[in-house]
Amino acid sequence: MPDRSASLSLPFLQPSQAQKHVTHNEALILLDALTQLAVADRDLTTPPSDPGEGDRYIVASGATGAWAGEDGNVAVHDGTAWLFCTPQTGWRAWVEDEERLVTWRGGAWRDDSGLPLGATTLGVNASADAVNRLAVSAQAVLLTHAGSDHQVKVNKAGSGDTASLLYQSNWSGRAEMGLAGDDDFSIKVSADGSAWVTALRFDGTDGSASGDAVQSDAGDDTIGRLMTVGAFGLGGGAVAAPSDDADNCTLGGLWDFTASGANCPLADPSGGTLLALPGGSGTRQVFANEEGTRLWLRSHDGASWSNWSELFTQASVVGTVSETAGVPSGAVIESGANGNGEYIRWADGTQICTNGGAAISTDPAAFTGTAVSIDGGKLKIGRWF
Repeated sequence: MPDRSASLSLPFLQPSQAQKHVTHNEALILLDALTQLAVADRDLTTPPSDPGEGDRYIVASGATGAWAGEDGNVAVHDGTAWLFCTPQTGWRAWVEDEERLVTWRGGAWRDDSGLPLGATTLGVNASADAVNRLAVSAQAVLLTHAGSDHQVKVNKAGSGDTASLLYQSNWSGRAEMGLAGDDDFSIKVSADGSAWVTALRFDGTDGSASGDAVQSDAGDDTIGRLMTVGAFGLGGGAVAAPSDDADNCTLGGLWDFTASGANCPLADPSGGTLLALPGGSGTRQVFANEEGTRLWLRSHDGASWSNWSELFTQASVVGTVSETAGVPSGAVIESGANGNGEYIRWADGTQICTNGGAAISTDPAAFTGTAVSIDGGKLKIGRWF
C-alpha cells in the first residue's frame, strides 16, 4: 500500500504505526491548505521571516533558504516548518496580491486570462438567447487595440446573405449599414422599421455611388440629393435642354441646345449652352453661342421672360451694327471703307463718314435723313437709322 494519496499527496496511516495522530494531522493540514487554494504571493524566492500558521505561497523560480529546490510548489507553514505540495495539471490558486486566478498547466503557473474561453451564450447584465448569443446591457462597449491596430469583423456565409450593423429605436430598426443581400456596401434608413430606403449604395466593383440620396440622372434637381459628376455639366457635358426650348430651363444648371433650339437669342443659332441661375422670384439665364464668341442675358420674374440682352466682349464689340424697331441688335461699333471713303457706325445710330481729307461726293455708307457736312463736305455726321 502506498504511503501517500495520488492527487494531493496526503500521508496515509500505516498498520501498527506509532503516533498516528501526527500523520493524520499532517494530512489535515495539507487538505486545509489545498482546499479553496489561495496564496499570498507567487513572486518570492526567499521565505518570509515571520510566517503565520496556515500561510501559503507559490515558490518563485530560483528560491533559496528553506524553499530551495521547491520552485513552483505550494509552500504551507504549519506553525513550525514549511510543508510543500507539488501541483498537478489543473490546480487553480487565487493570488491575493495580484487579485487574479492562476492555473498549473504546461509545467508552470499561468494566468487564467490566457485560458481559452468558450460559451454557447453570454449575457453581460442582460439575457442572451439562441439568436443574440452575446448580449450586453451597458452605457458603452469598449474595444481597443493590443499594441497598435484593431478591427471589428462581421462575416457572412455568402454574397446573398447579410453582414451589417443595425441601429434600432425602441427595438425597431431605423438604420442599417453593411453588406445587405449582396457585396455592395449600402446604408439604409427606415421611418417605421418596416419600409426601408437605400439612401447610399457603393458598388463593390468600382466604388461608384447610387441610392435615393444621389441624383437619379444628370437633370435630377430633387432638393437634398447629392450631385454626381456630369450633372448640369459639372465634370462632364451640359445636359440636353428640356424639349430643346430655352423657356423650359427654369431649373438651375447647364443646358445644351441644338441648332434648332427654340427661344434662344439667335434666330437660327448653330447651337449653344445656357446657364440657368434660379433665385428670388425667378431665374436668370446666360446663353453662349456654339463658337463661344457671344453672350446674352435675360431673366424671368415668375410670370414671363424678358428680352435677351447681349453682353459684349472683345470678340463681339466690333462688328456689324444692326437694329430692330430702333433697338440695337448687333455689334457696338462698325467701321468700313469703299471707293467713296470711310465710315464708322455706332450702335446708338450715329454715323461718321470721311474721304481721306477730300470732299465726299458719294456717301461711303447711307445716312437716314440729312447729314451735317463739315469742312466743305470732307466730314459728314448723321444717323444711319
